[in-house]
Amino acid sequence: MNLRRLPLLAGLAAAQFVFFEAALRWHGGSEASPAFQRLFRPDPYVGHVLAPGVTTRFSTAEFSTTITINPQGIRDDEPVGPKPPDERRVVVLGDSIVFAVQVEHHETFCERLEAHLNTRGDGRRYRVLNAGVQGYGPIESLRFLERVAAEFEPDLVLFVSFVANDSVEAFDRTRQLERGGSLAGSLQEGTGRSFRRLVRRSMVLQILAQRVRLALERFRPAGPPVPDRRLLSYSTPASDEIMEGFRLATDAVRGMSDIAAQRGAAVAIALVPARFQLDPVEYGRMRDVVAPAGYRLEIDGASRRFAEAYGGLGLPMIDLLDAFRQSDAPERIFFRQTVHLTPYGHRVAADALAEFLDRHGLP
Repeated sequence: MNLRRLPLLAGLAAAQFVFFEAALRWHGGSEASPAFQRLFRPDPYVGHVLAPGVTTRFSTAEFSTTITINPQGIRDDEPVGPKPPDERRVVVLGDSIVFAVQVEHHETFCERLEAHLNTRGDGRRYRVLNAGVQGYGPIESLRFLERVAAEFEPDLVLFVSFVANDSVEAFDRTRQLERGGSLAGSLQEGTGRSFRRLVRRSMVLQILAQRVRLALERFRPAGPPVPDRRLLSYSTPASDEIMEGFRLATDAVRGMSDIAAQRGAAVAIALVPARFQLDPVEYGRMRDVVAPAGYRLEIDGASRRFAEAYGGLGLPMIDLLDAFRQSDAPERIFFRQTVHLTPYGHRVAADALAEFLDRHGLP
């Protein structure tokens, strides 16, 4: 091979990479796109937070939304200032289910819940603050409340727990901290971690990595497949790691309750199910995934386990699974290509949460 042609070939390869990366980013639809990545910044204590003052447009094949981050670093069109005497505030903590980039701000269950509370006619103004952040688990939510959201002077802290992954995330984050790392370590430390960060930021590399994983899977040694750990939250026999995750998530919520109590605020919990819990066909596929490894998938296993774990805290709690199943169109609750709520799903969740808060006299 003529070595003098190597620079030319390298240049052509680089040009192709840039072209395909630009084309994919222009089309959007990935968390690697600049429109999505600019919403976040690293934080040494919480891991990552939303970048204050950013507004962007994020589009996929299923939705196109405008996302605005206010000066305090939450998804809101208005800043959060000192609380007026006649105002009551609900701070909603959670992950991407709460952050809800899939729907417009006014369509989120936080905004719909705020509208309902303001129909009470009790002479108070209610404000519901969306303090959810993409990628947060119970540990990050606890730290975000401690470092940021407690300053919003909440009367009620509502923690929204996504039962499909909160156990796994609580376990992983706790082990990460016990090893002496920070929650932002994956963004800052190690060549391997830096490479994974690069892959996450490149749409071409994400696709390439997926193709490599599929190719390697074909040459995996024979034996029982290892199912997604998140599915094991629903499965029996329950691993020690999964059950430890439920305990650690409960400890995190207990920490939220302690912080809220110091501020004179109440705490409540809302459980959100996985999409397959509403879809018998998808449940069948998930069941077949774990069966070869010797597990039995219980369709509401994670919901039941979280209800039992959080139940020991004595806090008001609602499982939104019941409202979703009893809705007029359960098949419309979730988007088909993501695990997130549609505008209809947000409306059903808001109605159920409004009734729940009214019943418990909250906030």
